[in-house]
Amino acid sequence: MIIGTAGHVDHGKTALVKALTGVDTDRLAEEKRRGITIDLGYAYTDEFGFVDVPGHERFVHTMLAGASGIDIGLLVVALTEGIRPQTREHLQILSLLGIEAGVVALTKADLAADRVAEVSTDLRRLLAETSLSDAPMIPVSALTGAGIDELRRALRAADLPPRSPSGYARLAVDRAFTLTGAGLVVTGTLVAGRVAVEDRLVLSPSGLELRVRGLHAQNKPAAEALAGQRVALNITGPRLSKESIRRGDWVVHPAIHAPTAALDVRLSLLADAAPLRQDAEVHLHLGAAHVMGRVSMLDHDRLAPGDSALARLTLREPIGGLARDRFVLRDTGATRTIGGGTVLDPFPPRRGRRTPQRLAQLPPLEHGDAAGALRGLLAEPPHWTDAAAFLRARNVPEPDHAGLVEAVPARAIGGLLLAPALFDRLRDAAVAALAAHHRTSPELPGLQAERLRMALPDRLPPAGFGGVLQALVQEKTVAQDGPWFRLPQHQVSLSAQDQRIWSAARPLLEAERFRPPRMRDLAQHMNVAERDMRATLKRLQRMGQLVEVAPDHFFLRDVVAEMAAVAADVAAAEGVVTAAAFRDRLDNGRKVAIQILEFFDRSGVTVRTGDTRRVRPERLLLFGAPPGR
Repeated sequence: MIIGTAGHVDHGKTALVKALTGVDTDRLAEEKRRGITIDLGYAYTDEFGFVDVPGHERFVHTMLAGASGIDIGLLVVALTEGIRPQTREHLQILSLLGIEAGVVALTKADLAADRVAEVSTDLRRLLAETSLSDAPMIPVSALTGAGIDELRRALRAADLPPRSPSGYARLAVDRAFTLTGAGLVVTGTLVAGRVAVEDRLVLSPSGLELRVRGLHAQNKPAAEALAGQRVALNITGPRLSKESIRRGDWVVHPAIHAPTAALDVRLSLLADAAPLRQDAEVHLHLGAAHVMGRVSMLDHDRLAPGDSALARLTLREPIGGLARDRFVLRDTGATRTIGGGTVLDPFPPRRGRRTPQRLAQLPPLEHGDAAGALRGLLAEPPHWTDAAAFLRARNVPEPDHAGLVEAVPARAIGGLLLAPALFDRLRDAAVAALAAHHRTSPELPGLQAERLRMALPDRLPPAGFGGVLQALVQEKTVAQDGPWFRLPQHQVSLSAQDQRIWSAARPLLEAERFRPPRMRDLAQHMNVAERDMRATLKRLQRMGQLVEVAPDHFFLRDVVAEMAAVAADVAAAEGVVTAAAFRDRLDNGRKVAIQILEFFDRSGVTVRTGDTRRVRPERLLLFGAPPGR
């Protein structure tokens, strides 16, 4: 149970924690000298872990760093003063962070026992509209010990929020220091997953790799820590130092290291805040991080006090936020808390943020359950989403992917998650498009993937559509011949004359596959009229057997695929493709090598700059997979 103190400066938070645990959480010399808490303090018993936060208005940002990982709020109000400004602000912060369990300690009862009824009444009125409306209120004195046992029992009886160790590890770093003989140590609350000794993790957003040498959970040596615990990690890494770590970093599993500088959120403005204008500058607090950002309302032009809106937060620097993270906003001058909310999409699209389609996609993401969120998202156009981004945003570990897809249900294809109805619609549309093509062009082998994709009303990204096509091939709805897709019953046949010419020409093309005879030479060798030879070769090109690399110079299609792979090999070895290196690999003469490279330029397989070329990997399979690869 992680308990966070909250309350106005000098209301006795630190003294109360000491009375409960025997630990003085003020560890800094300046804190001792001034008699106030400046930085976060920690104290532990066998059943409780306390995060003691500053109460001074100047250190609210520090309070926020400590409050982000707590289970229970211990609201501390001195009977001598009653409700004060930071009483209100800290209470607002607890609500914005979704902390629903709490206990109220009425401190300094030895000095103002007669004010218990009055202060309790005021507090009940203040708490009435919050999650702490029914929280027990216990008068205590840290000096005499009165009420401490009762407070301990109330904390013990508080309802803990459920904490699941599922998901990849995420630890919000709130402190880093070095220990003699141990080295570098980071502390924080493990908000998800589990961490074990020898785990290899990543410091985010910097991306520095690290290894866990040892750990303490709840201030005790342990082999493993689970979500919800206060954790100290003794870490090492080739580029790690105390200076490379700052409060607000995350220690995470590599699979969810994905810093982001834009968040789509559900934002609520406090009732006593000023109206929030479009593109307002704010201070964002998420986890232990504190960064500047700008608010752009998506479904409002201006946000009134007490209202909520969908919004885009654009940050000055990237942070490690994920979906369902709670955040708090403070005004430009960092003088008061103005609102907060929940991250819906930590990896939002750059364009179209206010389109009706995008605005319809965000409310389903407010669902707390990953399956429910995905189900609602796929019910909205375009009925698919990027699988890696969604699963990372929701911190769904790889072993749980299949179960999530089955529970929704969804189809995981080509890097996308699709609604089953969309897959069925794509299947029907692809069959209809191919049937229409076969009717109008029966002599052609079918359609290539990109042309078929563009013919369908539901347009997936190319990689996703490629996955759909492969699924259709596997279920035998569609057949594939090299780069062409056709209906299984569609067959292209040659005339008797074309078949005779092709039977004689093919061995000649295969014999010199990188420098095949030209059309005229084939015609002469076979004693065939040039117009008949050209017509047959053109027909074979439309059928996908040949590729016309230069006028009247035809290559076998699988040879063209092989030559594209050779160009990629040359680029991998030398950084770029030169005509000389390509010629040497094919041994076919400079003129023919240049013609082939110019054909690759026109086809988009290569991009020429001066006398060199680079290969576009995404276009390498334009002519099919090379033989034997």
